[in-house]
Amino acid sequence: MHISIEHFDGKYPSFNINLHTDEDSEAFLSIKGCRIQQGKDGDFISYPATKNSASGKWWNHVWGSEKFNSAVMKKAERTTERPKQAKSSKTDEMEW
Repeated sequence: MHISIEHFDGKYPSFNINLHTDEDSEAFLSIKGCRIQQGKDGDFISYPATKNSASGKWWNHVWGSEKFNSAVMKKAERTTERPKQAKSSKTDEMEW
């Protein structure tokens, strides 16, 4: 499986995670609107979530294993260091 990251600049910078079967294939799954957040235990991948208006609790729409989250974090951090040429920039793919 290959992971590619597509960054988006703006008021709330975010990125999409795209999963591919191999390097030249179309993505079979995209997770849109992810961000890197700072938590009390360090940085983490913030997946799309919805806040429950009654309880105020946040409910995640996506869950990733520790291994998957680690691979995405490394890829996202590495690709954000590159200068951005356009509003969105698709990066190379990474084998997971």
